[in-house]
Amino acid sequence: MKELVCNYALVRFLPYRETGEFVNVGVVLYAPEVSQFDFRLTEKRNRRVRAFFPEMDPEIYAAAVDSLRRELERQRTQFNSLGGLFNGERAVSEGLTAFRSMLRRRESLIHFAEPGMRLGIPQETLGDLFADYVLRSFAQTAEYQETIMRKRLRKCLNEWGLRNRYKSNKKVGDDQFHLTLPFVQFENEKPIAAIKPLDLNRPDPTAVYEHGGQWIQRFSRLARRGHLPPNTIVPLQFPPGAARRAADEVAAELDALGVRTADFADLGRVRELAEV
Repeated sequence: MKELVCNYALVRFLPYRETGEFVNVGVVLYAPEVSQFDFRLTEKRNRRVRAFFPEMDPEIYAAAVDSLRRELERQRTQFNSLGGLFNGERAVSEGLTAFRSMLRRRESLIHFAEPGMRLGIPQETLGDLFADYVLRSFAQTAEYQETIMRKRLRKCLNEWGLRNRYKSNKKVGDDQFHLTLPFVQFENEKPIAAIKPLDLNRPDPTAVYEHGGQWIQRFSRLARRGHLPPNTIVPLQFPPGAARRAADEVAAELDALGVRTADFADLGRVRELAEV
């Protein structure tokens, strides 16, 4: 199939308009030359949405995306029938007008981003856009996920009135061995508290053990040298299924070192620990 002009827009989940924070949860695409409309949305139980908005009832997102899916299925039938109703330039014009009208949807939870254009085969282009902007295939690393967690914690510390207590990206340790931790609280220049989020949401138990084990070893060495802050907090992002048992073991080993762990989804508990 030859390459066509593909008009597309990202679907965004924006539950709190006051903050402007959103997560890309889908893509809609329309190729007017062939009157072809299609879309891809995330599943109703989406891990990235839960990670970014852990305090929100997951059923809210599930209901919103389910409603949108039904609407887009109806729209697909209408768009794809335009080629039979109109010919040539009129079909292109009618289709683009309908597509742009659809993008003006501005509801409280889900809306469309500004449209873009890409030359390609429609189905392949839709898959590529979904991988890049929704699945983030370019950034599926532990480091990236933990960056998201740090950003969320920074915002929470501000909301809790604790941001001034914690300095960002400070070294803890000595010249022989030290760690740079994202949030550190000092008293008389001595670190007394630190927060380090850890993403254990991995597809298999071995990956959980390996990533968690790195930090167990690092904190253990810091503790042996007498530099582990007495209130070291590690919010954990847990995996589902069989890997959860491995994550629970990692959490137990951290607890045994004196590190205080909490489920990242339970921000109330994280706040309790951070306020001590």
